[in-house]
Amino acid sequence: MASSGSRTRPPCADQEDIPKTWLEASLDKKKEKDVPTPPCWCGDVCKLKVSTDRNKSWTEGRRFFVCPNYAHDHRRPTNAYDIPPSPPPLCKYFTWIDHEVPKDIQEDQRADWLRRQRLFEESYARGLERERREKQARERKKREQERAHKEKAARQEERASKLVRARDAREEDEARDKKGKWPRTTQ
Repeated sequence: MASSGSRTRPPCADQEDIPKTWLEASLDKKKEKDVPTPPCWCGDVCKLKVSTDRNKSWTEGRRFFVCPNYAHDHRRPTNAYDIPPSPPPLCKYFTWIDHEVPKDIQEDQRADWLRRQRLFEESYARGLERERREKQARERKKREQERAHKEKAARQEERASKLVRARDAREEDEARDKKGKWPRTTQ
């Protein structure tokens, strides 16, 4: 193990990336010489952990150094009186050892990506189908409206022609009345 004296510490990683769940981990004997254990901001030697956070799949399986004073509650209280809240962390230092995601996690991520892509494509296809049906419904409604409009125009035209015939017949009858010609009725 390294002392916190003369070593330079790697820069702290983004605090939003720190996993919520982790387990104890160890370095391979070969890598132990290559990867010195850094001191944290409070001067203690960092502990080695491995991420088990499934919610942040890009962190799962990756190893990192974290301050031993990093407060972390694993249990959730059932009510406010069960567990007193933990104090804020003294030191929020952590840094990744594994900068690459392990192969099995990459495969899981790829499978998740393919599943999300398939779901997106299915959703997109459903959207296109819905748009096509809506377009067909709009076109059908438009055709029905045009047909109804043509039928109404035909009825109005027929009514107008009947009105013209009735007016002509009435005028003809009035003209006949003025001349004194009555239609003969047979008895």
